[in-house]
Amino acid sequence: MKESRASVYSLLTGLAGGAAAWAGVEIILHFSSSFPDLRILTLALGAVSGLLLGAVAPTAEGLRQAQPRKVMTAIAVGGLFGGIAGALGMAAGQSLLAVLAGNAAVTGAGLAARGAAMARIPGWVITGTAVGAVSGIRSRSFRRVIAGAIGGFFGGLLGGIASEGLTGATSRYYGRGAGMVIWGIAVAFLADRMEARRARGRLTVLAGPLKGRSYPINQKTLSITGSPRADLTIPGDSKSAAPGKGAQILLKRGTVVLEAGEGTEVKVNGEVSPKTELRYDDVVKVGNLTMIYEAKR
Repeated sequence: MKESRASVYSLLTGLAGGAAAWAGVEIILHFSSSFPDLRILTLALGAVSGLLLGAVAPTAEGLRQAQPRKVMTAIAVGGLFGGIAGALGMAAGQSLLAVLAGNAAVTGAGLAARGAAMARIPGWVITGTAVGAVSGIRSRSFRRVIAGAIGGFFGGLLGGIASEGLTGATSRYYGRGAGMVIWGIAVAFLADRMEARRARGRLTVLAGPLKGRSYPINQKTLSITGSPRADLTIPGDSKSAAPGKGAQILLKRGTVVLEAGEGTEVKVNGEVSPKTELRYDDVVKVGNLTMIYEAKR
């Protein structure tokens, strides 16, 4: 799967996540009179928008790799972290708004509305950063957490500015919708692209049910086994599902090393190789899975 095609998944999940967040926000606003005060309403808006974006946007990896377990884990982890970050982001925005409200240069110049919009930007950024880091958190990869968080930060910033600008320039309903969709797309796409840029290459499957699917090597250890918990699951290979079986890709001092697990035959370019440093265009066979290594140039 080429990078341009892989990016479509992050664009679509970002769009879906932004649309879901918008729908959630509109429902909360519809029942706004039920909330005891503005502070609780604002926190609820942040939590719901973060939860929905976080539950949908990070599913791109699992969807393009056809791994349902990754999708479900991304929904759970993303929803949790997105909801918490959304509430914290709104709380930060409220604190900033309180500071701006006491600034005579803002209120005296009739710029209160612009000040409120500025105060909401941290909420967009904090939520975007958390959602961007979800794939790394799910895979327990610090390398991916940092890359995704950076992409999510800039996606949250750009999307937040676009959302506030559209909401202020058009009708609030449609402006808010368009802005939140842009926010979702920016967070999901930039987080995904930042992770891809940090990858040391990718494994692309050459044959079988996973043919054409690509797996970026963007974490210190990438497991290749028959277990559904693996980073790359070998279809129909129950023998390699046990701990210590299969194979793993290791990032070591700038090199990419393929290491066979206990009792697993691994071949590189047709030759049995228990442990080898991968090079561009190496053909790797683990169990019944044949892949080509495409190094980052």
